[in-house]
Amino acid sequence: MADRERALAAVCDTFVAGDAALPSASALGTHRLLRSEVEALERPALVAELDQFLDTIESPVANLGLIGRAVRFSALGQAEREDYLKRWAGSPIPLKRKAFQVLKRLSLLYTYGLDGSPYAERAGYARQTLDTPAPAAALRITTPRDGETIDADACVVGSGAGGAVVAAALAAAGRHVVVLERGMLRTEMQFDARELPAYASLFLDRGIASTEDRAIAVLAGSAVGGGTVVNWNTSLRLPPGVRDEWRAAGVDDLDRHYDAVESRLDVDADESERNGPNLMLERGLRRLGWSCATIRRNVKGCGDCGACTLGCRRGAKQSTLRTYLVDACAAGAEIVPETEARRIEVQSGRAAAVVARVAGGGQLRIRAPLVALAGGAILSPALLLRSGIAPAQAGRHLHLHPVAVTNGDYPEDLGGHWSGVPQSVLSEEFADLEAGYGFRLEIPAAYPGILAASTPWWGSADHLERAARFRHLAAVIAIVRDREEGRVTVDAAGEARTHYECGPLERRLLTIAMQRCAELHRAAGARRIATLHTPPLELGADEDFDTFHAAIGRRGAIPNRVTLFSAHQMSTCRIGGSPRDAVADPDGQVWGLRGLYVTDASAFPSASGVNPMLTVMALARRTAERMR
Repeated sequence: MADRERALAAVCDTFVAGDAALPSASALGTHRLLRSEVEALERPALVAELDQFLDTIESPVANLGLIGRAVRFSALGQAEREDYLKRWAGSPIPLKRKAFQVLKRLSLLYTYGLDGSPYAERAGYARQTLDTPAPAAALRITTPRDGETIDADACVVGSGAGGAVVAAALAAAGRHVVVLERGMLRTEMQFDARELPAYASLFLDRGIASTEDRAIAVLAGSAVGGGTVVNWNTSLRLPPGVRDEWRAAGVDDLDRHYDAVESRLDVDADESERNGPNLMLERGLRRLGWSCATIRRNVKGCGDCGACTLGCRRGAKQSTLRTYLVDACAAGAEIVPETEARRIEVQSGRAAAVVARVAGGGQLRIRAPLVALAGGAILSPALLLRSGIAPAQAGRHLHLHPVAVTNGDYPEDLGGHWSGVPQSVLSEEFADLEAGYGFRLEIPAAYPGILAASTPWWGSADHLERAARFRHLAAVIAIVRDREEGRVTVDAAGEARTHYECGPLERRLLTIAMQRCAELHRAAGARRIATLHTPPLELGADEDFDTFHAAIGRRGAIPNRVTLFSAHQMSTCRIGGSPRDAVADPDGQVWGLRGLYVTDASAFPSASGVNPMLTVMALARRTAERMR
């Protein structure tokens, strides 16, 4: 263990060496925090993966073959360690690139994301004075007892966009509804704008989930209220072409459900003020004559706090925590947090009960003739697979909306991606490049940890210099509508695994997107433009743009050579016209099994192409009518 701790400290210090005024990463305890966070996931395979890497680089015998010297990694000097890791970063061997990217991202995330981190301060970040918290929403919370059985009319698995809408509808119809939520209950009082604690308590896998090859970081909410607590409030309806696809799969008449949801969530464009990065996006779009629209958002009383991803302390975000879950509880529903559905029991061809694992161990059983599956596109299929339900289709057809990021460094101080309204400007200029597939341009919210983790690294001093410009940064994200399909499986312990690789179309669209975003930044006046490739690919003020543009084309979107993200997962329990290629029928009911319905983004017949929250809620409302 001492050898591994020494090696991990050396790795973290290689990524973040510090300078005369800044301590190294290990002096801040980054290496210990990193290990504790990985161990907290309770996935032994990930800990073993980390230890295998550390054992390899700390072995003199292994290094004799790797670098021609029988030496421990920790015994090398800073420059030698940096060269060592650069070899892994640029290796043609995918496993080496994977190991580099994982350690790079985590080392930087946990150094810059620390509360009060001197690195975040150097980058110009200062946590704003906290608002007075809004009064907590009126929810009925139940604490389960080990071995308890609760009888209900309906069990809803998940409390996010889909689950909350269904719970409210069924409770309003007089049903006794029990909502099971795997995540924690966090209210406005606990939303304190601290980055790392928010990831740990509000996100799937403590905010560090990814595809199995680690090439795509997966951001998904996991708390009472689900993704609606941490998203950026963008409320969009399906594009016409996607509606046609869904209509062919049996999904129609969504407009009245959209109308009802928008009314409940106060969706409008009245509170879509531009922060600095959104202003740059708008400026570039207008100068180029590309499409530019104001995003409609589900907020009421939004301000300039900027901590949308970390939970809305003032209660302005109209998440399900403050809307549909309140409605459900007012009508008699109860919520059971930190309780994970592990198995669905079936009797005589219909759903009969949900067996759940409660926090700290133990088991809870909800007997109910109606079950709504709303755990999200990763966890919902895992529950079906553990239950032996729809094994031929559950987990297939995964879409991720892979996202590429292109940064512009501007002369003016933009205030950072951590201030103001996170998303207020949208461009659909390239939404239909190839038969309904393309990408949309938006701006993300980002905080020092995740910014540092995504910023390309090619030496500690180089990365520190890049991070010092975070307040001048406008990061434009290109959200690709993907045709390629991945898959969610479960391992021997029944835990979900996300398998996905971009296909030729997605790689082509991601590459075009980075090129178009570079053009946009140039038009908006950026002094430097950079992709998230490793090694770094950057255009300086006096360099040739056409050469840079062509270099993006050559680099492309190779796994673990460019950082990619996904905040939209869908279609793993999709609705369709036949059990041969879908989990659920056009009413949302699982084929061949009465009383079990799919009510989250996993029900999407195909990739939505737009931020999915509003469509999840409209589709769930439609399904709830059929459940009633």
